[in-house]
Amino acid sequence: MMKVLVIDDERTVLKTVNSQLRDMDQKRNLELEQIDLAGSAEEAREYMQYNHYDIFLCDIVMPGEDGITFARWVLERCPDAKIIFLTAYADVQFMKEAISMQSFDYVFQPVDPGELQSVVERAVSQIKIERRNLELADIGAFFQTNEMDILEKEALWFLEGKNQDNAYLRRLIAAYNINQSGESVYLPVLISILKTRRRIRETEKSILRLIYKNILDEVFQTLKVLSIILLEEMSLDFIVLLYWKRDMAYEREVFADKLESFRILLERVLETEAAIYCGEVGEPTELPALVSPLFQARTDNVRRESRVFLPRQHEKEIGPYSFELQLSTWKKLLEQNQFINFKDSIMAYISKGDYRTRMNAAGMMNLHQRVTQLLLLYMVDHQIGSDTVFDEQLPFLTYMNTWQGYDIFEEALSHIADRLSSITDTGDSSDVVQRTIKYIKQHLDTELLVSEIAEYAGMNPEYLSKLFKKTTGMTLKEYIVHDKMEAAKMLLATTDLPVTLISDHVGYANYSNFTRSFKQLIGLTPKEYRKEAARQKM
Repeated sequence: MMKVLVIDDERTVLKTVNSQLRDMDQKRNLELEQIDLAGSAEEAREYMQYNHYDIFLCDIVMPGEDGITFARWVLERCPDAKIIFLTAYADVQFMKEAISMQSFDYVFQPVDPGELQSVVERAVSQIKIERRNLELADIGAFFQTNEMDILEKEALWFLEGKNQDNAYLRRLIAAYNINQSGESVYLPVLISILKTRRRIRETEKSILRLIYKNILDEVFQTLKVLSIILLEEMSLDFIVLLYWKRDMAYEREVFADKLESFRILLERVLETEAAIYCGEVGEPTELPALVSPLFQARTDNVRRESRVFLPRQHEKEIGPYSFELQLSTWKKLLEQNQFINFKDSIMAYISKGDYRTRMNAAGMMNLHQRVTQLLLLYMVDHQIGSDTVFDEQLPFLTYMNTWQGYDIFEEALSHIADRLSSITDTGDSSDVVQRTIKYIKQHLDTELLVSEIAEYAGMNPEYLSKLFKKTTGMTLKEYIVHDKMEAAKMLLATTDLPVTLISDHVGYANYSNFTRSFKQLIGLTPKEYRKEAARQKM
């Protein structure tokens, strides 16, 4: 049973919300045992002396104490309470603060009955799940036996195609299925855990299984759909077999909507981000074929998106995508020791429109392989030992598996870029000018000063400038601007990075100064140069 307290300084709003809550409770059976109304935060505190409330619907802007301050006070004393803010559009400036303090949701005023019902139903569902999870944590271990663990393991192997014996799956279904044998149809769903808090990793699987089932039962209860959960041994991922009587027909999209609710509740209740892969309906003997596309979709989700996917059996494979033209650009960036630009150029390329939508595991493996070849060839040419780049923080074997996700691939490239920058920066050379040029190329993303470069070279600034011009034909300042503009030209021509970001990459804190310098040297503005480069490429 739920207790609700509504706080608003306008009596009209209180009466309206009260009426709507009682009406939806009658129609939807939300189990709202008590609904109290308070005209201020002070009056609300008086109510709370005698009652423990589960849900608070609170106005943000009120005379005296505002709703955000009151909500903080409530959450300090009742951390499990759900706060729903009643806010006007003019109050949007307060929403960041409200969201950061564990408030459950918000509803714009004037209150729309349908929106209010949706928000309150979610709050009620979350409270029920959290209460049930506390019960499961106490008693869950007693409901699982060694026999069930063996059945689950063998059934998983059958679904993964590791054996052909479906006897364990049939026994597992018989143990769970409340319908008569042969009366149910099954829908396989693969849940891939992308990110979660540490406490979930340490939770016993028997309890974790019951927690997941608790949430699923809450989500699917209106459809009379039941679930069997099979936890993978070596990861937090798991398979769900949803089943229902075959005389009840459901569209696949209905399950997609419910699974999206399950995904959101995983985030809110367990602080867990997941990708959900929904299969197609079939008989128990068909399940391995129906599960196979789900495993492939999980592998292909290299962007590690947290959403519901609907892969289909015999789905057409994504075609290859060529990035051969970019390899020469990335090679030049390496040769110029522009390691950060090398990393940024790769990540910008694979994250842009068409390539992003078509990227799958095979494409990512191919790209990873070619980039690795560039890196290893560079290290051989410059006599850089692999053990100085691939260290304890990033072992080589770990790096070789980073094709599995954009985020871990980018993190690995950042580490490699930092290590190469550090290694090449310490190289000792008797040629002062060459060392100076190398220093300039490695620090193009900063505001280079002649005095700083001279200090690095260990020489007087005036003497270094004369020596530099005698050797290169350009003064230090001219060379710095020239190199910065060359780097900017390459980034404009080969990436989709915004011009403002490119300006920052080549060490111009002031965008206007960058544009003016670029046009003086190149004869075009950065945007005009990008258009011209694109036209010539086509």
